[in-house]
Amino acid sequence: MCSDNCTREQSVWEDVVLVEDRAEVLVRFDNPAPPKTPFMYHCHILEHEDHGMMGQFAVV
Repeated sequence: MCSDNCTREQSVWEDVVLVEDRAEVLVRFDNPAPPKTPFMYHCHILEHEDHGMMGQFAVV
């Protein structure tokens, strides 16, 4: 995870991302997740599920 164009050495691995404003998150997936067993993403605030902050996606 890195912001403001930091170097690769300054970046760290994260499995939780805090997005306080508009942002793009680039994630590399080395293993596929087909439609029958998709990956999921979610916000830890349950009420956000209805606002698009919880879902599934496939990597093929």
